Amino acid sequence: MIDRYTARLEIAGSEYHIFPIVHVSKLRLLRHFPDRPETQLVTEGSDRQDFDEALLPEDNWDAPLGEGEFEVEKIVDVRTGRRTRYGRVHRDFLVYLKGYQEPTWVDEAVLNCGTLLREFERAQASRNRFAVTQSYEGEAGGIPH
Repeated sequence: MIDRYTARLEIAGSEYHIFPIVHVSKLRLLRHFPDRPETQLVTEGSDRQDFDEALLPEDNWDAPLGEGEFEVEKIVDVRTGRRTRYGRVHRDFLVYLKGYQEPTWVDEAVLNCGTLLREFERAQASRNRFAVTQSYEGEAGGIPH
């Protein structure tokens, strides 16, 4: 205790990274249970397994491709088509499939590569933004002051 309202915590050498002086209202009494066993388990380092070591090959996250399923390598282009009766625009994507040389148009509903799709849409938005900037500079003859 530093004075009547403040206390200094003994946290030197511990994992806590806090200011060691606190108000007494923030302190609680320690409950002591004399009947509780105080045995500590000690495991040797050679018995422990790393999480990655514990995964067996059949436990990996990559599911094998089924019949008629292909892995998308890269999305190259998009074309929009008709509207559905719910107002949504139907889109087809030009994709390269792993193991094939020629790109193929694939329906958006069939694609199951969310990360590649988001990356493609983000890159397309960047290209569109750049094209708008270029067209504005070409029409105006430069950036206005």
